[in-house]
Amino acid sequence: MSNRILLDTNIFITGYRTLTSEEGQVITLLRNRAADVLLLSFPLEEQIRRVARRIVGKDWAGLIFSRLWHDFAVEYISLPDRPLAVAQALAPEIPREDLLIYLTAVVGNATLFISGNRKFLREAATQQQLFTCLTPAEFLARNIG
Repeated sequence: MSNRILLDTNIFITGYRTLTSEEGQVITLLRNRAADVLLLSFPLEEQIRRVARRIVGKDWAGLIFSRLWHDFAVEYISLPDRPLAVAQALAPEIPREDLLIYLTAVVGNATLFISGNRKFLREAATQQQLFTCLTPAEFLARNIG
């Protein structure tokens, strides 16, 4: 079964930094599922680059994107004009720093959103019935054992 999956920034950062972590296991598992599509948007890309540069360095940020484009089927999602205003109207309870990631899931018709940010997941799950929201551990439990 094919999924349209949005991975939050923390999945990419922790997952590529420590492949044995739950986040790394999510990446490894998804890498082996050719039918799935990862969703990406400019705000998500910028957030990944910013955090990766801060934690390890700009070369590591480039490596993450090199691996991402090599290992996954990626669909780049274009957000509407004034995306922050659109996102706030859709989900006023979601923290401002997470709104554009949430909007990426909505506009990209995500079927699954995976994040280690429990507050964001809880708010995203209560705001809509369009996609499933899981932590890395919940995703692994459903897909491994």
